[in-house]
Amino acid sequence: MSSTLAPLTNGRAWLLWPALAGSVPLLIAWPLGAWWHQLVSGVLVWALFLPAVVADRTARGVGVLAMGFAAHCATAIALSFCLGADVAPLFPDAAGYWAQQQVWIRTGVDPEYVVANWGPAHFQLLVAMVVFAAVSLGLTPLVQGMHEVDLMNFYVGNLVAGSDSAATALLLGWHPWSVMRGLCYLFLTFEVASIVLEKWSGSALSTSMRRRWRWTLGLVFFSLDGLLKLFLLPFVRDVLQLNLP
Repeated sequence: MSSTLAPLTNGRAWLLWPALAGSVPLLIAWPLGAWWHQLVSGVLVWALFLPAVVADRTARGVGVLAMGFAAHCATAIALSFCLGADVAPLFPDAAGYWAQQQVWIRTGVDPEYVVANWGPAHFQLLVAMVVFAAVSLGLTPLVQGMHEVDLMNFYVGNLVAGSDSAATALLLGWHPWSVMRGLCYLFLTFEVASIVLEKWSGSALSTSMRRRWRWTLGLVFFSLDGLLKLFLLPFVRDVLQLNLP
């Protein structure tokens, strides 16, 4: 598969393909109210990502993942902004997450944001991501990642629609710590998939220096995720609350 799809991510328009993979399944699923677009986009982006892992092209592989998710998020936020609750069936569990975030913004109450709860979960999620990336060459984290970002996308689209400043709601609604977490998982998904493919093939796919850099970047973004949540959470909530009519 990786050799078959490699030309798509080696040409001049290589960013086009992950963008289409991230957005087109959602647009097809939209009139059907179907959730399966998350699975389809995850598989398509993964298939485009693997050739970069085989070739040890970190920037290309992370770029494919980033563009696939960015295009998906932009499409999902736009649909949620324009259609609100009508597109909730596209995003399982998202309506509940939006309701939960409204309570947090209005009152500051959300068990998910209690340090004693999110602190251990922060590390548990990292371990789970690495394990599932290892057993699936990164496919499971990508499919699950589509589901997770859609919780945020539906929330952000509705938040933007109901806020005084759309720019503020968009910038802070997609929480800064969540962006850091996403970047962490992009680098670690690449690295874990590379390690497993190297073990399977019996041939060296990367150098120890490149592996150290990918782990370092992944863990730096992982640390920034926790630090930003710890120190910016009250500020972000206050701004989002003031931005509501």
